[in-house]
Amino acid sequence: MMETYLEYRLRLKNEGKPVVEKKVTKIKLFSDKRAKVNREYSVKSRPFWRGNPCGIKSKDCTGAAQGIHHPAGKGTIELLLDENNWVPACNACNLWCETHHAEAVEKGFKKSRLNRQP
Repeated sequence: MMETYLEYRLRLKNEGKPVVEKKVTKIKLFSDKRAKVNREYSVKSRPFWRGNPCGIKSKDCTGAAQGIHHPAGKGTIELLLDENNWVPACNACNLWCETHHAEAVEKGFKKSRLNRQP
């Protein structure tokens, strides 16, 4: 026997809506192309900074490099992988360069995107 609409609504109110299984999809953090470049970057960059002193030496410096600072930025794959654009840096100095833009440009640790020479 079929239930009436009123009975159906009353059942939903008392029992709750039926649970429908939803497929959970995760959004990729990086595209396949960028993931490949990141693997290449990791292989090249780790020996560059590991075991080396920080090259920036700000007042917040911890002494040992923990990664790479990119004075010209890393907006393109070419800039990211260009070893001439790398400076070994501790995390504190890397943050200092981002928060003290004018000083970092004056000391040569940041290069303007707008005034680049070809």
